Amino acid sequence: LNQETQRKQILSNIMKLSSFIAATIALFADVVVCRSNSIRKLQDEELSPFNMFSLYDAVCVDGPKYIERRIPNIKMTPENAISPDVGLKYTFGSAIWRIGYQEVCDSDVSRFFVCLQADIQGFIPKVLQISNAKINENGPVVADFSSNLDPNQPYFRGCQDVSEDQWLRLIRNPDEHYIRASPGFPAEDTVIRGQIWQAFPARLSNDQTVAPFNNTISGASGRARINVEEGGTVIFFDVTIDQFDPEVAKLARGNEGENGILVLNFSSLKISPGRFLGSLTIDELGIDVNTVIEMIADPGLYYFTFQGGTTAPEAFTSIRGQVYPYNADW
Repeated sequence: LNQETQRKQILSNIMKLSSFIAATIALFADVVVCRSNSIRKLQDEELSPFNMFSLYDAVCVDGPKYIERRIPNIKMTPENAISPDVGLKYTFGSAIWRIGYQEVCDSDVSRFFVCLQADIQGFIPKVLQISNAKINENGPVVADFSSNLDPNQPYFRGCQDVSEDQWLRLIRNPDEHYIRASPGFPAEDTVIRGQIWQAFPARLSNDQTVAPFNNTISGASGRARINVEEGGTVIFFDVTIDQFDPEVAKLARGNEGENGILVLNFSSLKISPGRFLGSLTIDELGIDVNTVIEMIADPGLYYFTFQGGTTAPEAFTSIRGQVYPYNADW
Protein backbone atom coordinates (compact mmCIF):
# COMPACT_ATOMS: atom_id res chain seq x y z
CA LEU A 1 0.00 0.00 0.00
CA ASN A 2 2.82 2.39 0.87
CA GLN A 3 4.49 1.68 -2.49
CA GLU A 4 1.24 2.36 -4.37
CA THR A 5 0.76 5.62 -2.49
CA GLN A 6 4.29 6.71 -3.27
CA ARG A 7 3.83 5.83 -6.96
CA LYS A 8 0.67 7.95 -7.16
CA GLN A 9 2.40 10.83 -5.41
CA ILE A 10 5.34 10.72 -7.87
CA LEU A 11 2.94 10.70 -10.85
CA SER A 12 1.06 13.65 -9.39
CA ASN A 13 4.28 15.65 -8.95
CA ILE A 14 5.34 14.86 -12.54
CA MET A 15 1.99 16.09 -13.87
CA LYS A 16 2.27 19.32 -11.85
CA LEU A 17 5.80 19.89 -13.12
CA SER A 18 4.69 19.27 -16.72
CA SER A 19 1.86 21.81 -16.33
CA PHE A 20 4.28 24.37 -14.91
CA ILE A 21 6.73 23.86 -17.80
CA ALA A 22 3.94 24.17 -20.38
CA ALA A 23 2.69 27.40 -18.79
CA THR A 24 6.22 28.82 -18.71
CA ILE A 25 6.76 28.03 -22.39
CA ALA A 26 3.46 29.67 -23.31
CA LEU A 27 4.34 32.78 -21.31
CA PHE A 28 7.78 32.96 -22.92
CA ALA A 29 6.19 32.63 -26.37
CA ASP A 30 3.89 35.57 -25.60
CA VAL A 31 6.93 37.67 -24.69
CA VAL A 32 9.01 36.68 -27.72
CA VAL A 33 6.33 37.00 -30.39
CA CYS A 34 5.42 40.62 -31.07
CA ARG A 35 1.69 40.71 -31.71
CA SER A 36 -0.10 43.38 -33.69
CA ASN A 37 -2.55 44.28 -30.93
CA SER A 38 0.32 44.76 -28.48
CA ILE A 39 2.11 47.04 -30.93
CA ARG A 40 -1.02 49.13 -31.44
CA LYS A 41 -1.37 49.47 -27.66
CA LEU A 42 2.26 50.60 -27.35
CA GLN A 43 1.84 53.10 -30.17
CA ASP A 44 -1.08 54.66 -28.32
CA GLU A 45 0.86 54.78 -25.07
CA GLU A 46 3.88 56.38 -26.76
CA LEU A 47 1.77 59.40 -27.66
CA SER A 48 0.86 60.08 -24.03
CA PRO A 49 2.46 63.02 -22.16
CA PHE A 50 6.07 62.48 -21.14
CA ASN A 51 6.46 59.37 -23.28
CA MET A 52 9.91 58.01 -22.51
CA PHE A 53 12.58 56.82 -24.91
CA SER A 54 12.48 53.44 -23.16
CA LEU A 55 8.94 52.71 -24.35
CA TYR A 56 10.38 51.96 -27.76
CA ASP A 57 12.34 49.08 -26.23
CA ALA A 58 9.10 47.15 -25.68
CA VAL A 59 7.99 47.15 -29.31
CA CYS A 60 10.31 44.30 -30.21
CA VAL A 61 12.30 41.97 -27.97
CA ASP A 62 15.45 42.70 -29.96
CA GLY A 63 15.28 46.29 -28.73
CA PRO A 64 15.53 49.54 -30.70
CA LYS A 65 18.01 49.81 -33.54
CA TYR A 66 19.34 53.30 -32.87
CA ILE A 67 21.38 55.20 -35.40
CA GLU A 68 24.29 56.77 -33.55
CA ARG A 69 23.19 60.33 -34.17
CA ARG A 70 22.75 62.36 -31.01
CA ILE A 71 23.28 66.09 -30.61
CA PRO A 72 23.21 67.63 -27.11
CA ASN A 73 23.43 71.22 -25.90
CA ILE A 74 21.13 72.77 -28.49
CA LYS A 75 20.57 76.38 -27.39
CA MET A 76 17.08 77.83 -27.88
CA THR A 77 16.98 81.61 -27.56
CA PRO A 78 14.63 84.48 -28.49
CA GLU A 79 17.38 86.04 -30.62
CA ASN A 80 17.18 83.09 -33.05
CA ALA A 81 13.56 83.84 -33.99
CA ILE A 82 12.99 84.59 -37.69
CA SER A 83 10.12 86.88 -38.82
CA PRO A 84 7.13 86.61 -38.68
CA ASP A 85 7.99 84.91 -35.36
CA VAL A 86 9.03 87.25 -32.55
CA GLY A 87 11.54 86.35 -29.85
CA LEU A 88 10.12 85.85 -26.35
CA LYS A 89 12.43 88.01 -24.24
CA TYR A 90 14.06 86.83 -21.01
CA THR A 91 13.51 83.14 -21.80
CA PHE A 92 15.86 80.33 -22.74
CA GLY A 93 15.82 76.65 -23.59
CA SER A 94 18.18 73.74 -24.10
CA ALA A 95 17.55 70.47 -25.87
CA ILE A 96 19.02 67.08 -26.76
CA TRP A 97 18.11 65.63 -30.18
CA ARG A 98 18.31 61.97 -31.09
CA ILE A 99 17.19 59.94 -34.07
CA GLY A 100 16.64 56.22 -34.61
CA TYR A 101 14.61 53.46 -36.17
CA GLN A 102 12.86 50.37 -34.83
CA GLU A 103 12.43 47.03 -36.57
CA VAL A 104 8.92 45.81 -35.76
CA CYS A 105 8.85 42.03 -35.24
CA ASP A 106 5.74 41.12 -37.26
CA SER A 107 6.06 43.74 -39.98
CA ASP A 108 8.27 44.38 -42.99
CA VAL A 109 7.89 48.13 -42.39
CA SER A 110 10.33 49.67 -39.91
CA ARG A 111 9.42 52.59 -37.68
CA PHE A 112 11.38 55.83 -38.01
CA PHE A 113 11.35 58.32 -35.16
CA VAL A 114 12.98 61.41 -33.71
CA CYS A 115 13.37 61.99 -29.98
CA LEU A 116 13.68 65.25 -28.09
CA GLN A 117 14.55 66.22 -24.57
CA ALA A 118 13.83 69.90 -23.91
CA ASP A 119 14.10 72.08 -20.82
CA ILE A 120 12.50 75.54 -21.08
CA GLN A 121 13.25 78.45 -18.74
CA GLY A 122 10.79 81.35 -18.39
CA PHE A 123 7.55 79.80 -19.65
CA ILE A 124 5.64 76.53 -20.00
CA PRO A 125 5.55 75.55 -23.67
CA LYS A 126 2.30 74.70 -25.40
CA VAL A 127 4.04 74.33 -28.77
CA LEU A 128 7.21 72.27 -29.32
CA GLN A 129 8.21 71.39 -32.86
CA ILE A 130 11.08 70.41 -35.14
CA SER A 131 10.93 72.14 -38.53
CA ASN A 132 12.91 71.88 -41.75
CA ALA A 133 14.79 75.07 -42.73
CA LYS A 134 18.24 76.64 -42.69
CA ILE A 135 19.40 78.90 -39.91
CA ASN A 136 17.98 82.12 -41.39
CA GLU A 137 14.69 80.70 -42.72
CA ASN A 138 11.33 79.34 -41.54
CA GLY A 139 10.10 76.00 -42.82
CA PRO A 140 7.49 73.23 -42.54
CA VAL A 141 7.01 71.19 -39.36
CA VAL A 142 8.61 67.74 -39.44
CA ALA A 143 7.80 66.52 -35.93
CA ASP A 144 5.21 68.08 -33.62
CA PHE A 145 5.47 67.19 -29.92
CA SER A 146 2.86 69.75 -28.82
CA SER A 147 0.07 67.27 -28.03
CA ASN A 148 2.41 65.36 -25.70
CA LEU A 149 3.41 68.34 -23.54
CA ASP A 150 2.49 68.43 -19.87
CA PRO A 151 0.48 71.66 -19.32
CA ASN A 152 2.11 72.13 -15.92
CA GLN A 153 5.77 71.43 -16.70
CA PRO A 154 8.49 73.28 -18.66
CA TYR A 155 10.25 69.98 -19.33
CA PHE A 156 9.66 67.37 -22.05
CA ARG A 157 11.17 64.07 -23.02
CA GLY A 158 9.68 61.91 -25.75
CA CYS A 159 9.66 60.60 -29.30
CA GLN A 160 7.59 61.11 -32.43
CA ASP A 161 7.25 58.94 -35.52
CA VAL A 162 8.24 60.51 -38.84
CA SER A 163 8.21 59.30 -42.44
CA GLU A 164 11.26 57.59 -43.87
CA ASP A 165 11.94 60.57 -46.17
CA GLN A 166 11.74 63.01 -43.25
CA TRP A 167 13.98 60.73 -41.20
CA LEU A 168 16.60 60.59 -43.95
CA ARG A 169 16.63 64.38 -44.25
CA LEU A 170 17.00 64.71 -40.47
CA ILE A 171 19.92 62.31 -40.19
CA ARG A 172 21.75 63.59 -43.27
CA ASN A 173 21.21 67.30 -42.70
CA PRO A 174 20.43 68.08 -39.05
CA ASP A 175 21.80 71.59 -39.67
CA GLU A 176 18.76 72.27 -41.90
CA HIS A 177 16.36 71.68 -39.00
CA TYR A 178 15.48 73.74 -35.96
CA ILE A 179 13.55 73.39 -32.69
CA ARG A 180 10.83 75.92 -31.96
CA ALA A 181 8.98 76.40 -28.64
CA SER A 182 6.12 78.80 -27.86
CA PRO A 183 3.72 79.48 -24.98
CA GLY A 184 0.91 79.05 -27.53
CA PHE A 185 -2.35 80.95 -27.98
CA PRO A 186 -2.69 83.90 -27.94
CA ALA A 187 1.08 84.33 -28.38
CA GLU A 188 1.85 81.38 -30.66
CA ASP A 189 4.18 83.53 -32.82
CA THR A 190 6.27 84.49 -29.79
CA VAL A 191 9.02 81.88 -29.62
CA ILE A 192 12.46 80.68 -28.72
CA ARG A 193 14.33 78.77 -31.38
CA GLY A 194 17.53 76.80 -31.84
CA GLN A 195 19.14 75.27 -34.91
CA ILE A 196 19.87 71.59 -34.23
CA TRP A 197 23.47 71.98 -35.37
CA GLN A 198 24.96 75.27 -34.24
CA ALA A 199 28.19 74.66 -32.32
CA PHE A 200 31.82 74.13 -33.33
CA PRO A 201 33.85 72.47 -30.55
CA ALA A 202 37.45 71.26 -30.80
CA ARG A 203 40.21 69.93 -28.61
CA LEU A 204 43.52 71.66 -29.23
CA SER A 205 46.83 69.79 -29.26
CA ASN A 206 50.38 70.09 -30.58
CA ASP A 207 50.19 66.88 -32.63
CA GLN A 208 47.54 68.37 -34.95
CA THR A 209 49.78 71.16 -36.23
CA VAL A 210 50.98 71.09 -39.85
CA ALA A 211 54.26 72.46 -41.27
CA PRO A 212 55.41 75.17 -41.45
CA PHE A 213 53.24 76.02 -38.41
CA ASN A 214 54.48 73.05 -36.41
CA ASN A 215 56.72 74.75 -33.86
CA THR A 216 55.02 73.97 -30.56
CA ILE A 217 55.23 74.72 -26.86
CA SER A 218 55.70 71.56 -24.82
CA GLY A 219 52.66 70.66 -22.72
CA ALA A 220 50.29 73.06 -24.49
CA SER A 221 46.65 71.99 -24.79
CA GLY A 222 43.25 73.59 -24.90
CA ARG A 223 39.62 73.70 -25.93
CA ALA A 224 37.87 75.93 -28.43
CA ARG A 225 34.22 76.41 -29.21
CA ILE A 226 32.06 78.76 -31.22
CA ASN A 227 28.27 78.99 -31.26
CA VAL A 228 26.22 80.34 -34.15
CA GLU A 229 23.54 82.67 -32.79
CA GLU A 230 20.83 85.16 -33.75
CA GLY A 231 19.83 83.56 -37.01
CA GLY A 232 23.43 83.16 -38.16
CA THR A 233 24.30 86.85 -37.76
CA VAL A 234 26.39 86.55 -34.58
CA ILE A 235 29.14 84.09 -33.60
CA PHE A 236 30.16 83.52 -29.99
CA PHE A 237 33.74 82.38 -29.25
CA ASP A 238 35.06 80.64 -26.13
CA VAL A 239 38.68 79.40 -26.03
CA THR A 240 40.98 78.32 -23.20
CA ILE A 241 44.61 77.34 -23.87
CA ASP A 242 47.08 76.13 -21.24
CA GLN A 243 50.89 76.53 -21.39
CA PHE A 244 50.72 78.71 -24.53
CA ASP A 245 49.73 82.37 -24.97
CA PRO A 246 48.93 82.99 -28.66
CA GLU A 247 48.18 86.37 -30.21
CA VAL A 248 46.37 85.12 -33.33
CA ALA A 249 43.10 83.16 -33.24
CA LYS A 250 41.52 81.80 -36.43
CA LEU A 251 39.03 79.32 -37.82
CA ALA A 252 40.09 77.89 -41.19
CA ARG A 253 38.60 75.48 -43.72
CA GLY A 254 40.70 72.37 -44.31
CA ASN A 255 41.02 68.67 -43.58
CA GLU A 256 43.20 67.13 -40.90
CA GLY A 257 46.85 67.16 -41.91
CA GLU A 258 46.61 70.08 -44.32
CA ASN A 259 46.68 73.85 -44.12
CA GLY A 260 43.49 75.45 -45.34
CA ILE A 261 41.82 78.77 -46.10
CA LEU A 262 41.16 81.41 -43.45
CA VAL A 263 37.44 81.85 -42.69
CA LEU A 264 37.27 83.74 -39.37
CA ASN A 265 39.79 85.83 -37.46
CA PHE A 266 38.75 86.48 -33.87
CA SER A 267 42.09 87.59 -32.43
CA SER A 268 40.43 90.79 -31.15
CA LEU A 269 38.53 88.78 -28.52
CA LYS A 270 41.61 87.97 -26.42
CA ILE A 271 40.86 88.86 -22.78
CA SER A 272 43.84 87.30 -20.95
CA PRO A 273 46.78 84.93 -21.58
CA GLY A 274 45.49 81.90 -23.48
CA ARG A 275 41.88 83.12 -23.26
CA PHE A 276 39.56 84.34 -26.02
CA LEU A 277 35.94 85.11 -25.16
CA GLY A 278 33.14 87.15 -26.72
CA SER A 279 30.84 87.66 -29.72
CA LEU A 280 31.34 89.18 -33.15
CA THR A 281 28.73 89.95 -35.80
CA ILE A 282 29.16 88.64 -39.33
CA ASP A 283 29.77 92.24 -40.43
CA GLU A 284 32.61 92.56 -37.94
CA LEU A 285 34.02 89.24 -39.18
CA GLY A 286 33.70 90.27 -42.82
CA ILE A 287 31.50 87.33 -43.86
CA ASP A 288 27.85 86.78 -44.79
CA VAL A 289 25.16 84.32 -43.67
CA ASN A 290 25.94 81.97 -46.57
CA THR A 291 29.42 81.44 -45.12
CA VAL A 292 27.84 80.45 -41.81
CA ILE A 293 25.43 78.05 -43.55
CA GLU A 294 28.38 76.38 -45.31
CA MET A 295 30.17 76.04 -41.97
CA ILE A 296 27.35 74.28 -40.14
CA ALA A 297 26.61 72.06 -43.14
CA ASP A 298 30.08 70.46 -43.01
CA PRO A 299 31.73 71.25 -39.65
CA GLY A 300 34.35 68.51 -39.84
CA LEU A 301 36.05 70.42 -42.66
CA TYR A 302 37.07 73.25 -40.31
CA TYR A 303 39.80 73.66 -37.72
CA PHE A 304 40.94 76.17 -35.09
CA THR A 305 44.49 77.45 -35.23
CA PHE A 306 46.29 79.74 -32.77
CA GLN A 307 49.67 81.33 -33.47
CA GLY A 308 52.22 83.05 -31.26
CA GLY A 309 52.28 86.18 -33.42
CA THR A 310 51.75 87.67 -36.86
CA THR A 311 55.39 87.62 -37.99
CA ALA A 312 58.21 85.07 -37.98
CA PRO A 313 59.30 83.26 -35.94
CA GLU A 314 56.29 83.61 -33.59
CA ALA A 315 53.82 83.04 -36.45
CA PHE A 316 55.13 79.49 -36.91
CA THR A 317 54.55 78.54 -33.27
CA SER A 318 51.03 77.24 -32.98
CA ILE A 319 48.43 74.86 -31.59
CA ARG A 320 45.54 73.45 -33.59
CA GLY A 321 42.29 71.49 -33.29
CA GLN A 322 39.95 69.98 -35.88
CA VAL A 323 36.26 70.71 -35.26
CA TYR A 324 34.39 67.81 -33.77
CA PRO A 325 31.11 67.44 -35.72
CA TYR A 326 28.67 67.43 -32.80
CA ASN A 327 27.72 69.75 -29.95
CA ALA A 328 30.22 68.30 -27.49
CA ASP A 329 29.31 68.58 -23.81
CA TRP A 330 32.27 70.55 -22.43
